[in-house]
Amino acid sequence: MQLMEQGGIRLITLPQRVDVTSAPELEKLCNDLINNGCFKIVCDFSHTEYVSSSGLRVFLSGLKRTVKAGGGLSLCCLNPGIMEIFEMTGLADLFGVHASSTEAVAALSGDLASANAGSTEKEPEPATQIPIEKSIKDIARAYSTPIRPTVMDEKA
Repeated sequence: MQLMEQGGIRLITLPQRVDVTSAPELEKLCNDLINNGCFKIVCDFSHTEYVSSSGLRVFLSGLKRTVKAGGGLSLCCLNPGIMEIFEMTGLADLFGVHASSTEAVAALSGDLASANAGSTEKEPEPATQIPIEKSIKDIARAYSTPIRPTVMDEKA
């Protein structure tokens, strides 16, 4: 894990795996940054191949704390598999997800022109505030719902 600073925004380059082994170190780093007044954080996934539920919890916790303090936590350089995890869980809608660290830093600093550089998309509509606590509860409820086995047709 590597920590850099760019224009007052902290950029964390994540390890190959964000799992039960590395998540506590990431959580400590995020908490230390937030406790020391750094409320704008970018997590760079360019070297990351795997994220467990422990990692997702750290990102949600960091997002909640930074947003509450008037900042934010953005993600960048997600590979398609990790992006799919964030989309399937509904978390992609909560985080700012960007193609590069430059775009993520620009978005957190409020520089929409740089954040959308090279993009053919129109400027995004103003975001509506999503209550993070409610979203976390919805996700937790979805994971706690038991999966019911289906009865197979015995005629086959």
